[in-house]
Amino acid sequence: MRHIILILTAILLTASPVAEAAKRGAGWEQVMTQEGVAVERKTVPGSPLFAFRGEGVFDLPIGKLVTVLKAAEIASEWVDLMLEHKVVRVVEPDKNLIYESYGLPWPIDDRDYVMYETMGYDAAQKVFTIDYKSVEDTALPPKKGFVRAVAFQTYWRLEKISDTQTKIEVEVHTDPKGALPAWLINLIQKDWPWKTISGLVKRAAKPDIQVDPRVADW
Repeated sequence: MRHIILILTAILLTASPVAEAAKRGAGWEQVMTQEGVAVERKTVPGSPLFAFRGEGVFDLPIGKLVTVLKAAEIASEWVDLMLEHKVVRVVEPDKNLIYESYGLPWPIDDRDYVMYETMGYDAAQKVFTIDYKSVEDTALPPKKGFVRAVAFQTYWRLEKISDTQTKIEVEVHTDPKGALPAWLINLIQKDWPWKTISGLVKRAAKPDIQVDPRVADW
């Protein structure tokens, strides 16, 4: 049973989160706190699926976390079951069209996403953001063997607290499509914020990660 839950978790939430911070507005309710990450959920009008968010403060400089979030070539090292993460083309400065795919054990179909990735740098507030939203693009039609999932929004916000501490926030609202019921998706998605933030922190702590030059003087 635990193996099945881990597989389904990877299906439901793969999108490797520029608007204001994810917690904008009312309606969030606390779910739990795990590994230093406070997790909340929110009802989304017109959708049977909850949005989930997580936040925590960690002992890492913001520049290293920015590096990991931006590095397509290492995304599969910390995003569970990822097969591919690539920038298809640069749309405009700090905005890319990206493709992601995820390999899952038989008989569960693999999932993929086509998204815009939009990055924001606020030097005055020392805040870095990435916003991912699904799009359709004729250069990337549905592929045989994959279910094209939808990321309504995955939103990351990093805020410098000090030279050695960063506040991390992530919000996610996705639909993996396929035949999975909404109640099961909601049950599993509640773990995604803390697991994903934990993965980011562990990868950014490795010695090969350097400070991103665009935030080095923050």
